Amino acid sequence: MSSPDGAPHVVIRSVSKRYGPLTVLDRVDLTVARGELVTLLGPSGCGKTTLLRLVAGLATPEEGAIAIAGRDVTRVPPHRRNVGVVFQSYALFPHLTVAGNVAFGLAVRGRPREEIDRAVARTLSLVRLEHLGSRRVSALSGGQQQRVALARALAVEPEVLLFDEALSALDRNLREDMQVELRRLLREIGATAIFVTHDQDEALTMSDRIAVMNGGRIEQLADPKTLYARPATLFTLGFVGQSTRVRGTVAAAADGVVTVDTPVGRLSAMGHFAAGSPVVVAARPEHLNVVADAAGHDGGDRARNRVDGRVRAVIFQGSRSRIEVEAGGETLLAELPGRGAADLRPGDDARLVWPVAETFVYPDPEARP
Repeated sequence: MSSPDGAPHVVIRSVSKRYGPLTVLDRVDLTVARGELVTLLGPSGCGKTTLLRLVAGLATPEEGAIAIAGRDVTRVPPHRRNVGVVFQSYALFPHLTVAGNVAFGLAVRGRPREEIDRAVARTLSLVRLEHLGSRRVSALSGGQQQRVALARALAVEPEVLLFDEALSALDRNLREDMQVELRRLLREIGATAIFVTHDQDEALTMSDRIAVMNGGRIEQLADPKTLYARPATLFTLGFVGQSTRVRGTVAAAADGVVTVDTPVGRLSAMGHFAAGSPVVVAARPEHLNVVADAAGHDGGDRARNRVDGRVRAVIFQGSRSRIEVEAGGETLLAELPGRGAADLRPGDDARLVWPVAETFVYPDPEARP
């Protein structure tokens, strides 16, 4: 199985893009290694699709440079960049067969018929559609059409594959299956790929690294586990996964741990802030344990945060249950596996307990200077 070898394959350096007075991308830097799959993740309007279009050559930056395989392509037209693009709509030709669609890019490049036939056979085999070459694409399912679009992009042996929300048109179960299948295929052929999505689960499932984008900039670039476990900014925390957040003021700080006064009581978190700083304390809900008998629970462990409150809601979600606990006018979110919440009822007294080591702290973006 192929894996990223660390050699730079796509280099985006200080790229900016403006449309009139609107700055869509602001001095973005990103390097993608050969054989790596990097996902651009963010909300609508954050600049991720614009960045993909710049790599594809469908738009030109006002500032900065883009290189693919060591070649500066900043102002090279799309057809001379040797990139493959898979769009959300797939952009297939309904009047052509599956094989005709896959062959199209090679045919317009003037490749010999024998070479085209070999490439079509090879790529259809890769996406497991070799038995459907003569079928019209209009007769295919959504998942099959997605594979045809991928085969067409692969047939020209591109330096880099670009995916623009390529799985978003599929229903949930098929999309999840295709995420796993597409990742397997890209690793198998050692492809370099950049994937655009607004779906955090899709990004976590497929990526070697994820670039979380916000307001035309990259907020954080990291592997999926690091991104989820140690979000560098409050935006990343909120966009990737669920979280409990409470505002407060730093009361003390020592040895990389801050003590924060909040509406739910005094909490501790990992971080470096001066006393008096307005902050947001946060934690992932799966780290919060719910103790039904708060009065009988030992609260003497200083390595753990404790909040006493009342169960507001218990929401069953199949393999897990979501519990909302109200305390000090705030709602805190916990997540328990399986039937861990079977004995909890709305109105019950409860204590939330979670490790200080799994508690984050960030500057409060809404605090007045």
